[in-house]
Amino acid sequence: MLQNYFKIILRNLWRNPLYAGLNVVGLTLGLTCGLLIVVYVVDELNYDRFHTKADRIMLLQQFEESGVSGGKLATDFKEKFAQVEQVARLKQAVPLLGSTALASFEENFFFADSTAFELFTVPLLLGNPKTALVERYGLVLSEAMAQKYFPKQNPLGQTLRYNNKHTLRVTGVMRNLPGNSHHKIDFLANYANANELMGWDVTTNLWAGSTWTYLLLSPGASQAGIEAQFPAYLKSLNDPNVGVWKLKLIPLTDLYLRTSLVAPNRLMYVTIFSVIALLILVMAAFNYVNLATAVATQRAREVGVRKALGSTSWQMWGQFFLETILLIVVALILTALLVPTVLPAFNELADKDLNFNDLFTTSRMAGLLLGLTVLCFLAGGYPAFVLSSFRPAAVLKGSLSGLPGGTRTPRLRQALVVGQFAVSIVMIVATLVVSSQLRYVQTKNLGYQREQVLVMNLHDASPEAKLRFKQEVQRLSGVVSATQSYSVPGSGSLRGEKLVADYAPKGVTDLSISLQSIDENYLETFGIKLVKGRNLDPNRPADSKGFLINEAALRYFGWGNIEGKMLGYYTFEYDPAGGYREVPQRGPVLGVVTDYHQKNLKSTIPPLLFSLVDGSENHLSVKLEAGTVPASMEQVERLWKATFPATPFDYEFLDDFFKRTYQADRQAGQVFGLFALVATLISSLGLFGLGTFAAERRTKEIGVRKVMGASLINILTLLSLDFLRLIVIALLIASPIAWYAMNQWLQDFAYKTDIQWWIFVVAGIVAVGIALLTVSYQSLKAALMNPVKSLRSE
Repeated sequence: MLQNYFKIILRNLWRNPLYAGLNVVGLTLGLTCGLLIVVYVVDELNYDRFHTKADRIMLLQQFEESGVSGGKLATDFKEKFAQVEQVARLKQAVPLLGSTALASFEENFFFADSTAFELFTVPLLLGNPKTALVERYGLVLSEAMAQKYFPKQNPLGQTLRYNNKHTLRVTGVMRNLPGNSHHKIDFLANYANANELMGWDVTTNLWAGSTWTYLLLSPGASQAGIEAQFPAYLKSLNDPNVGVWKLKLIPLTDLYLRTSLVAPNRLMYVTIFSVIALLILVMAAFNYVNLATAVATQRAREVGVRKALGSTSWQMWGQFFLETILLIVVALILTALLVPTVLPAFNELADKDLNFNDLFTTSRMAGLLLGLTVLCFLAGGYPAFVLSSFRPAAVLKGSLSGLPGGTRTPRLRQALVVGQFAVSIVMIVATLVVSSQLRYVQTKNLGYQREQVLVMNLHDASPEAKLRFKQEVQRLSGVVSATQSYSVPGSGSLRGEKLVADYAPKGVTDLSISLQSIDENYLETFGIKLVKGRNLDPNRPADSKGFLINEAALRYFGWGNIEGKMLGYYTFEYDPAGGYREVPQRGPVLGVVTDYHQKNLKSTIPPLLFSLVDGSENHLSVKLEAGTVPASMEQVERLWKATFPATPFDYEFLDDFFKRTYQADRQAGQVFGLFALVATLISSLGLFGLGTFAAERRTKEIGVRKVMGASLINILTLLSLDFLRLIVIALLIASPIAWYAMNQWLQDFAYKTDIQWWIFVVAGIVAVGIALLTVSYQSLKAALMNPVKSLRSE
């Protein structure tokens, strides 16, 4: 029986190569896109889940919108909270590491407690995890870094210089961390040694240290139970600074997906791409339904003959369902060949390192198998029912009334096409809105100039060397100005300080305030306008305690002018016993600068204070004359090598900071656009099937109309009008859905473009254009058919 079925199936596919080809292409596209998205989503959902204790690990958040906390909090929590089984701290640094043959700045360098190996699953290929970070100057490095610094050597016992001042000895080599880790770690050094190597107190205070603090909860301990103890803990500290703390526990498995501390909008994109995968697979199944039922009239006599010879409806259903399975198997084989080819390009587009090994688990393979089974029934069930339900007496007489639905196109098929194009239009609109927002970001006046600005990191050079280098850079031809500052516009980095309570606006209890330390050339270098008062002047000793503020701060304090206005923030004075007291730094407000975006456009511009640099700030920004950038860069690099001969030239253009800020949204937009294109292509295949069906059903009608004098244009209009009506309906359905969805996405931006009416017009034109191109082939073929032949065809 099965052998007979296969023969009939192969014979029919051979006789209808276009039908078979369109089905296979549609299913292959759907399966390929679905599989790529599944791998993408699995990778996102499994961030940090490779740690065997991930469900018990919490990040301790001390300040809002920040993942770092004071270095002493970890030891405090270990001592005072019984539900905390173990703690571990990570402190990131960007040191200059050097071997005898190589030196480079390493961004993925962390100081870590030796307990990190108890919390996190970081297998050591060489070395002992219990002792590797106990040695004072011990260093654990990744496989990749071992190969980089010690190629074809045993790295254990080898040494690396830290900032040309200290020597670290390799005590272990760890396996490269998976790509779905919220930290990219290449080096681990002893956290207890951070103070000495970094040159400031990292480990012993409650409110500084910029440390990522992780807690391993005891089995059965709850996040809510520990957080309920925070008020009493804060009160027991008797620390004047706790008023600006926002203590909170964040589960490790939520850190990437449900916060913006590592990457923005990840859960939203996971949800969107999951829905897209489901819709694309459903669209591929709908295509099969459309195409299978479109050729039903060609199979009518076959069904009639087989039923007349004794075949039951269930036997016919089984044959046609087996045909569906066979086509899906062929599509799966093509998908298996296609995916490895397109995966590298997809990885580059999405900035991922995806592979399919993560899918080879029992539960995930079972899920994929279940999905394929559902796809088979979704795609094959209805066509098999339609084809097996023909009435043999009617179809053998050549009557179309023997077909379910008679001579009229079933409404289900129309609904499928409307649904497909509605999905395509939503995705086209979404792609256009994302592109419009990113274009808005690129062109919006940010309040500062970022073109031709070279930014260098001076790292741990002495204040005298930094000032001397800046002065020499300013003398170079092609240099407009140079400025030293704590951070640069667009980087998002600012100093968090505590406002002296005397100056807080009435009713404000949160005394946190942002501070940027700058020199006298900051405004000129970045093109930031001074709107009131004067600039800070290092030649005036009193200005060392003065402030500039931005317009947002002017509004925040409720001032109409700055005459006689004072401000202040707290610094701290330590005593030999390890305690400290707050020391207010007060000074006059000397000027007001226009608002500019220090952070991204997802954040409103905060009140901001500016004070003069003390010389320790690392960033030196240089404004270059347009047209002289390559030559000026060479001069700056030569000067760098002469001034810092042992340090690699570490630079970046300000535009790069800006691009990196929106990289995740840009990549998501590119991936979205790719799948929008695929969805539209799949929809077009479905419309082609409907066009084939309609032209076939109306062959005699077309012949009659041509005999009666209808022109080619009349026939084309006749056949295209029904399809265009479906696209219009799809546009009407898709437009409010697309508007709502993209309006929700834009809410993440404090500054955003409007969803313009022309976007829906463009989406409609694209959909209509694709529909016309899709049906024109079959419509033209039917319109050009000899009417005599048409009238004999039924």
